[in-house]
Amino acid sequence: MPELPEVETVRRVLQERYAGRTVTAVAVGKPTFYRPPPLSAIKALTGGVISAFRRRGKYLIVVLKDRGEVIFHLGMSGRITVGGESPHVRFQMWIGTEAVRFHDSRRFARVGCALPQLGPEPLDPEFDSAYLWKILRKRSAPVKALIMDQRLIAGLGNIYATEALHLAGVRPARAAKSLTKAEVSKLAAACRDILQSGIEAGGATLDDEAFLDPLGRPGRMQMGVKIYGRRDCGTCGNTIVDTRRSIGGRASRYCPSCQR
Repeated sequence: MPELPEVETVRRVLQERYAGRTVTAVAVGKPTFYRPPPLSAIKALTGGVISAFRRRGKYLIVVLKDRGEVIFHLGMSGRITVGGESPHVRFQMWIGTEAVRFHDSRRFARVGCALPQLGPEPLDPEFDSAYLWKILRKRSAPVKALIMDQRLIAGLGNIYATEALHLAGVRPARAAKSLTKAEVSKLAAACRDILQSGIEAGGATLDDEAFLDPLGRPGRMQMGVKIYGRRDCGTCGNTIVDTRRSIGGRASRYCPSCQR
């Protein structure tokens, strides 16, 4: 699933290429997403002048001059491309004469959705060790499930949560309330650092998370991962352990030597 760094990478490409330009036409594919774009989104985009592309957590937001905003969510497998045909084009819009296409093989992505209640992003000023301590200290749920809960912290998914927990030395299945203040402080810093690294690398392109930016370029974050998608720990070399159960709806793994 595209996470904060991947969506930010998409945003930056689109902002540089299309800010200030006009959406000349839109078309909805057949079949479309499971939840088709609402008519209000189609009307807002058609003929609208793009003021900017914004991002909130994993959501991409098209800001239109005098027409409000249209919100996109890439779902599990969504990609936005400049041109590029595929059997899975669900939505497309022409900005000037260029076709910008929204591909999604699983059809869970959204166009024109509402922005849900989201917590602060780890890169926001209000996210710090005190905030993380507040939301973890009385909770018995696995710490990984809580840091992936978008209502509490926006932007972290399975890839970056896995890497942040490894960097902080914390096992994903640990009860959140079992973490010490020192561990929470390390985890808060790790969440910020991992997301920043992901943004600087242009996202992660892995076999099961085939992210490419709108111009078809892969990310580089996968070159530096220590746990996700690996058999051996990238820090100590020991065999990585699968927890054999889902945490926060996703498979989880950790290094038994580096994480406690």
